[in-house]
Amino acid sequence: MPTSSPVQNPEMPLMTHFLFVPGGKRTKEDFDQVRALLEAEGHRTDAITLSDPEHATLSDHITELCDLIGRLDAENLHLAGHSYASFVITGAADRMAQSIERLVYLDTLIPENGKSLLDFFADASVDAAAFGVPSWPPFVEKLRFDTAIIDALPKTYVHCLRSQFLVMTGAAVDRVQSRLKQDHWTYAEIDADHYCMINASEDVTSILTDSQIRVRR
Repeated sequence: MPTSSPVQNPEMPLMTHFLFVPGGKRTKEDFDQVRALLEAEGHRTDAITLSDPEHATLSDHITELCDLIGRLDAENLHLAGHSYASFVITGAADRMAQSIERLVYLDTLIPENGKSLLDFFADASVDAAAFGVPSWPPFVEKLRFDTAIIDALPKTYVHCLRSQFLVMTGAAVDRVQSRLKQDHWTYAEIDADHYCMINASEDVTSILTDSQIRVRR
């Protein structure tokens, strides 16, 4: 298991603090491999398992994440969310932008103010249930946030070229690529399925630690 506070060589440059948020009904262990690789480089990492989405709301999940960020007392946090967690990290950043240095979206939809996860499926005429996305409270709750706050934050989008959700993430990729400078995006691609942090952990780690966040083509 990764630890949350590795001993840092005093000769090393200032390292980054990463906080990872898994998707719906996933656990923080999804990020164990990435965390171990990051910590081996001297970075600090933390992760959270959100409460059961069958018995919680999106607002609950955002509050859980904000509470953890408050306890960590971080000022330059790189907050990374996978899948559904894009809604959670966006909601948390809306509340606590001063604590976040960068948002990282790992093969996700890009939340829009006033829309729920299931709204995106409906708009695309895609059956969410066919993708294992049930009508649980967090997935039907509409996210409200200040778009100006989120647009102003540096953000990275990681697109998985073999994702099981390509029919849904294509629009997110188009949006990011069309607004790289305006909305402070960087973009990377990896040859991986949706669960990139498990099946392509070295590639994910390389992107997270690349100061230039080079475009992967």
